[in-house]
Amino acid sequence: MLGRATSWAQRLLRSPGEYVTVAEERLVRKLDLMICPIFFLINFASILDRSNIGNAKIQGMDRDLGLNIGNRYNIVLVIFFVPYILLELPSNLIVHHVRPSYYISALIFSCGIVVMCEGFVNTYQALIGLRFLLGVLEAGIFPGILYVTSMYYKRFEYQRRLTAIWSSAILSNAFGGLLAYSIAHLDGHYGYAAWRCADVTCLHPPARIFIIEGAITAFFGGIAFFWIPDWPEQNKYLSMADKGMIRQRLLSDQPAVEEPEMTLHQLGVILLDWKIWISALNAFSGIVTVYAIASFLPTILNEFGWDVVDVQLHTIPVWAVAFLVAALVSWASDRLQHRSLFILALVIPPTVGYAILLRQEAFSRRAQYAATFLVVLGIPTTPVVYAWLMNNLRGHGRRAVGSAVVNSVGNCGGVVASNVFLARAGPRYYAGYGTALACIWITGIGAAVMAAAMYMANRTRERRELTGMAETEEAHGNGPAYEYTL
Repeated sequence: MLGRATSWAQRLLRSPGEYVTVAEERLVRKLDLMICPIFFLINFASILDRSNIGNAKIQGMDRDLGLNIGNRYNIVLVIFFVPYILLELPSNLIVHHVRPSYYISALIFSCGIVVMCEGFVNTYQALIGLRFLLGVLEAGIFPGILYVTSMYYKRFEYQRRLTAIWSSAILSNAFGGLLAYSIAHLDGHYGYAAWRCADVTCLHPPARIFIIEGAITAFFGGIAFFWIPDWPEQNKYLSMADKGMIRQRLLSDQPAVEEPEMTLHQLGVILLDWKIWISALNAFSGIVTVYAIASFLPTILNEFGWDVVDVQLHTIPVWAVAFLVAALVSWASDRLQHRSLFILALVIPPTVGYAILLRQEAFSRRAQYAATFLVVLGIPTTPVVYAWLMNNLRGHGRRAVGSAVVNSVGNCGGVVASNVFLARAGPRYYAGYGTALACIWITGIGAAVMAAAMYMANRTRERRELTGMAETEEAHGNGPAYEYTL
């Protein structure tokens, strides 16, 4: 145990030089500039489009569209996830056979058009239809990002890049709060309620500001067509030497495995992979917390006694802390070449936070607000779960299916989160806080089970003769000399 701790300390404190040659370091920096900024912008716009409804709700949208009748608001949240969940796997099977630059850019451009249409919504039914359509289009965006990025980086480079992209979701919530705070002062000006501007940049105050935000999202889709990298062997911005170096780097990290054609039989074989389903459970339970906080944090803070404008301002530091912790965790996880213990450690702060919120009548408003900071510290578990799974899947087909399944099942947590903070349960929201607390512990237990299974599998491989285990390992798609990342 002491030896392992010493090894981890050496990894954490070692010189930042990670590459064998200058050419390799130059290639990785080139990939970073090619991949991370555009996917960051795309994911930022995607999350902003779907999540600012929480800010809009408390600024008058529920009153204007009748969302305060029964559970209409919860239905508006849930309807997005129906196509989003069902279409992720089909979408990744499509992108497996086409150029990502064509497919993902078309999806994000279309999302921008739908968001522009939301600027004209006057009825609850119209909002339902547009949210459903937005779910159809967004179903392929993040699973596609997850899949494409995994084909460029080595296992212990991947977490930082994925978190950098995924953290745009956290920043979009902070940015949404800042926007909502700024435009709250426009309520009633120019004949439009402020909530109609809740998803926009407010570059121009008139009513069509909502349309401007959609236009910006569509603009990202336009530039994405030229910027999004295709598969390494198709990438027109890489030289033959670059492509060869990428291939060699990935082979040195994970030995090659022969990939059969993606048939229904092969799909069934992949879907029997236990790692995918444990990761999907971990993602599901973790995302309950993510979406519960993203969609209901303004409502929760409003119940603490702040007025609408102050609520928007108070959401910003909460998301800023979540972003900083996610960045720190991703750096340390790659540096230590470890995943599972970070998930287990991130279970503790939300446990304390939810315990305070469940007993909030015994605490001051300041303590209740501090509890929301502890709660969001569980959010970085999600990118760790994604990166951990992708580290332990090999080949195009397995990663295409695995990334889609884990994100699809994971986002079922959004359906749960949308229905546990019911208006009639306020201001205590015991069901919401209790469900989120239980789910964060399910993530921790799932991570512990997955780590234990991988540890035992690694030990078994060390004891067996290489020829004796080749057949078993090949059946699982990992090859004879494969060692799981813990």
